[in-house]
Amino acid sequence: MRAKRPNPSIAPPAAALVALLLATFPSFSYAQPAARSEIQTAIDLYNQHKYVQSAEIFERVIRISPGARVCYYAALANRASGRELRARQLFQYVTDTYPKSPEAALAKNGLPAVARSATGSQPDNSQQLPEIIRSSLPPEMQALLNTEQGKRAVEQALKEHAQEAEAIKLAEKENRLDREAVANAVRNTAANASPIRKQAPHPEANHPFRAEDIARDGAEGIDQSRFPNCWFEASMSALAQLPRGQRLLASMIQRRDKDAYTVRFPNDGVEYVIPSSELDRSGIHDRSLWASIIEAAELKKFPDNHGAEGSDGDQSRLEVGLGCITGCKAEVIHPANCGEAELSSFIGAAIKSGNPVVAATWGEYQLNSLPPLVIPSHAYTIIGLDQAKNMILLRNPHGRGAKVFQSLDDPNHLEFEQLENGKFKMSIEKFQKYFHSIARSFI
Repeated sequence: MRAKRPNPSIAPPAAALVALLLATFPSFSYAQPAARSEIQTAIDLYNQHKYVQSAEIFERVIRISPGARVCYYAALANRASGRELRARQLFQYVTDTYPKSPEAALAKNGLPAVARSATGSQPDNSQQLPEIIRSSLPPEMQALLNTEQGKRAVEQALKEHAQEAEAIKLAEKENRLDREAVANAVRNTAANASPIRKQAPHPEANHPFRAEDIARDGAEGIDQSRFPNCWFEASMSALAQLPRGQRLLASMIQRRDKDAYTVRFPNDGVEYVIPSSELDRSGIHDRSLWASIIEAAELKKFPDNHGAEGSDGDQSRLEVGLGCITGCKAEVIHPANCGEAELSSFIGAAIKSGNPVVAATWGEYQLNSLPPLVIPSHAYTIIGLDQAKNMILLRNPHGRGAKVFQSLDDPNHLEFEQLENGKFKMSIEKFQKYFHSIARSFI
């Protein structure tokens, strides 16, 4: 019987799952504890799966300077290296010695897990992250997964990436998982995730962001989260990658005072006030602060998407979103009603002239008979066109947390190719089947 070969294709879905998980922690700080260089070394070793060495350094640190957090980390490292008894002792020490600390609550959650492992019993893993993903996360994020917020995050991530999670679990079970590739994908995704910056790059200026600040992040600074505003986020992503768009986005944001911003959309006389404290509790967590500020203003302008179909309710959200953020009327066409040449010309003209263009998919009912390659009723940014190969390059505003698709009948990627961070290529012929409308605007 031939041995099953490791499957390296599991790594991209694992990274997408982790990216979505990271996106659910808007207030999570990815900065590592800075008390001692030894603590940082221990954390680095833990992230490299060198659990024994990590545990030994943590043990050395807590003998000199014990504390709730470092003892909790030491417990995690000991548990990962198979020292169940010592892990239990440390979890118990944290709960008894620092009962009011956040780590005490986490340690209480850790005690049952150690007990299950010691007795050989296993919990129902239907709502659990695949072990390779959980064990590859930084220890402070592993700690967060035991909180109520963490459990909700896992539930949401598994719901939105159910197929990917099951594929990883099955590959684990059948021993055909390229563990190092998956672990590296998870670690790199976690390492590259950055929290919302708490301060603008030019806090004292009237305009705290400049075009070059927007350009530095580009569309990658935008990660749509729990709000159903893809129609706006896709348009903001389109502007963020264009020089004129970057200047326009920067001009929208002004400093109100040290703790608040104001946003004015083009041709809109209303000033939307965005306090910093509101961003912290809103659940908005684009990767870049400027994107979060503009999205917060959009949610005030269109609360619960009210008005997103225009004042008379006769416009598409795609058209309204692009018009709102550019201040210019959007031009809309429907791919099913055009030939490939006309569609290519419409998209190509916008891209060549440095103007934004976005597209929206059909609903679930219309896409039901087609292989799953896009999210139904969702807006995407068109960021490129290869006319020689008749391929369109698109970006999902979900960004790092975007769902990963694969065309099983197209191994050579002639009609569809999944890329990273929500990007993919699709042939014009397929595009006409999956997308019902395109909007462009000249800025």
